[in-house]
Formats: sequence, structure tokens, C-alpha cells
Amino acid sequence: MKSDDNVKQVLKDDGIKDAILEPGHKYENLKKSNINYLEKETGFDDSWAMRVIYNNRFAGVIIKQNPGEGNRMHYHPDADECWVILEGQYRWSIDGEEQEVSVGDIVVVKEKTWHQITVIGDKPAARLAITKPDVDHIYED
Repeated sequence: MKSDDNVKQVLKDDGIKDAILEPGHKYENLKKSNINYLEKETGFDDSWAMRVIYNNRFAGVIIKQNPGEGNRMHYHPDADECWVILEGQYRWSIDGEEQEVSVGDIVVVKEKTWHQITVIGDKPAARLAITKPDVDHIYED
């Protein structure tokens, strides 16, 4: 098993081209924000990620990816994770069971549960991932 709690490296390894994840950046913990505003402000037009919520209890990262992109099979040893689907469609594998989700859906995965996410369809998709700050990711070798 391989462990990684460096979220920026995890996202880079998952194919994210642009990311703003440094603590205290100007788009973090805004009273109000939305994905269109963030893309306009940053000029991001490909796969990207941005931490928009950060405190000592939980963090929220918007992750936008292109069709066929996603993450590697993994689990979190000590934290649940949930997502709100902001754009597009995904296929979620949770402990080997697959489901499709789309805009407005909320997905919850308990700690120690293997999961993998893939964008499906012909348009990019975006999700808000919410879990503990700097959550540890466990991968098979």
C-alpha cells in the first residue's frame, strides 16, 4: 500500500493540470463563490482543482476534469468524504459497486471504503469534494 497526504501531489498524479491549493489564497473561504466566477478569475479552461474551503475540521476542493479523467482507486483510513456534483456526469465505484451520478447529486463514502471516480459523457464535470483537511489517500501498489 502507498500513502499520500499531499493533496496537491495526489491531484497532480490524477492528471489535474492547474491547481490552487495553498493555504490562505484569495479564493479560499469566500462568503460566496461559484464555479463560473472561479474559472473567469483564474482563466482555467482544462482540468483544474481549487481548495475553496479550509479550516481545522474540514476542507472543500472543487475538482473539474474532462471526459475519461478521474482519480485512482483509493480509500481514506480515518475520514469520510462526500461530494456535491456541480457539473457533468460521473461513474463512481464504491467498494466495487458502480453508480452514475450527475448535477445536484450528493455522494458519501465512509472511511476505509475503496472508491474511484471517472468523468463520463462528452462534457467536463466538476465536483466539490469535502473531507478532513489534508486527508490521507491509500493506494494499492
